[in-house]
Amino acid sequence: MTQQHAGDPFGDRRKNLEDAFFKDKDKQLMEKMRRELSAMEEKKQLAHVSGIVEERVLDNLVKAGVTAETLAAVSLIPMVEVAWVDGSVTPEERDAVLNAAAAQGVKPDTAPYEILRSWLKERPDSHVIAAWKDYVREASRLMPKDTVAAMKKAMIDRATRVAEAAGGFLGMATISKSERAIIDEFAKAFE
Repeated sequence: MTQQHAGDPFGDRRKNLEDAFFKDKDKQLMEKMRRELSAMEEKKQLAHVSGIVEERVLDNLVKAGVTAETLAAVSLIPMVEVAWVDGSVTPEERDAVLNAAAAQGVKPDTAPYEILRSWLKERPDSHVIAAWKDYVREASRLMPKDTVAAMKKAMIDRATRVAEAAGGFLGMATISKSERAIIDEFAKAFE
C-alpha cells in the first residue's frame, strides 16, 4: 500500500475505481467527439453536393439522417408522402415512386434506393420531411429562379403521377383533395 493510502484500506480500490471511471468517461467523450466529427464531415459533404452552406439546414439534414449519398432519395420525399397520404401505399403507388426514382438515376442496390424502399414500407419520420422543406427553401434561395421553377414543376409532375397511380372512380386518374393538399404543401417550399 502506498504511503498516501496507509490509513485508508479502501484507498487503492477508490483510486482504481476513479481510474476506471475516467477511462470510461474518456471513452464516452471520445465517442462523442467521433460523432461530432462525423457529423461535421457529413455536413461538409452535403454542402459540397447540394451547394447549401446554411448551418441550420445542414444540421437538420444530418439530424434527419440525410447523407450526401442519400440526398437523391430525400429529393423523392414528396412522392413518398403523396403515396402515404391515405395511410397506406398501394402497389401502384409504390411502382410509380420506384419508376420515378429510376428515372432520376436512383438504382437498385444503392443506399438511396434502399432508403426509398424502407420509406414505402414505413412512413418517413416527420424530421425527414422538415429537412426536405429546409433543403428546398435553401436551395431555392441559392439557385436561379428558372432552375427553381423547373425543380418545382418536376416535383409536382412526379407527385401528381403517384397520386394518379392509385386510380380514381372506375379507374379514371383522379387526385383526391388530401393528395392535392400535400402536393400544394410541398410546392410552397419552393417559394
